[in-house]
Amino acid sequence: MPGGTDPGLQILDPLPIDIARPMVLLRLGYRRASQVPEKTSRLIDEVMAEAGRLLQPKAVYREVGIEIEDGATIVTIGGAVRSGSRSLCERLAPCRVAVVFAATIGALLEDWTHSLMSDGRMTRGLLADACGSAAATALGLKLEEVITARFKERGLEATRRYAPGYGDWNLADQTPLFSLLDSGRIGLTLTEDHLMIPAKSISGIIGGK
Repeated sequence: MPGGTDPGLQILDPLPIDIARPMVLLRLGYRRASQVPEKTSRLIDEVMAEAGRLLQPKAVYREVGIEIEDGATIVTIGGAVRSGSRSLCERLAPCRVAVVFAATIGALLEDWTHSLMSDGRMTRGLLADACGSAAATALGLKLEEVITARFKERGLEATRRYAPGYGDWNLADQTPLFSLLDSGRIGLTLTEDHLMIPAKSISGIIGGK
C-alpha cells in the first residue's frame, strides 16, 4: 500500500512468507532430510510451527534514479548514496532506475530465540535462530518477486538484489540508503555501526534495466 503522504514510498505490511524447511535444514548443516534424526526432526517441526506464528514480515521500498559517473566507477543512488564499489557499479551499469528497500521479519521471533538461549534451552534456541535466518531469506526472495513484477509491467528486467556489505560495497552506505526509506514505519532501525535492528532483516537495491 502507499506510504502515507509520501507517494513514492511503498509499505508492504504484511508481506506474507513461509519458512522453508529445506532452508532451515541447510542452516543446521543438513543437506538432506534423510540425514535428520527422527527426534530432531520432530523438534524442528515443533519449533518451526511456533516460529511461523511469531513472524511479522513487512517491507518498505522506493523507486529511485541511478547515475553512473567517471567511466562507470562511481554510482549515485537516489541522490543520497554515492559509492565507488566496483561490484555495485557493474551490477547497476545497465540501469537508470532502481528500487531500494528494507524489510524485516519483526522482533518477536528474535526475542523468543534470545529467551530460549537465556533459559538454557540451547537446542531450541539454535533451531529458532535457523528459522529466523530462513525467514529472512524468504523475505528477500518475496521482495524480488514483487519488484520484478513491478519492473516487468514497464518492460524492464530486474537485477538480482544487492546490499551494503556485499562484495566491496561498504556497509556504511546502509545509513544513506536508509535515509531514502522511512524504515521506522516497519519497526526497523540502524545502530551506529550500520547494523539493522531487528537483526533478521534485509536491505538493498534491485536495478531495472
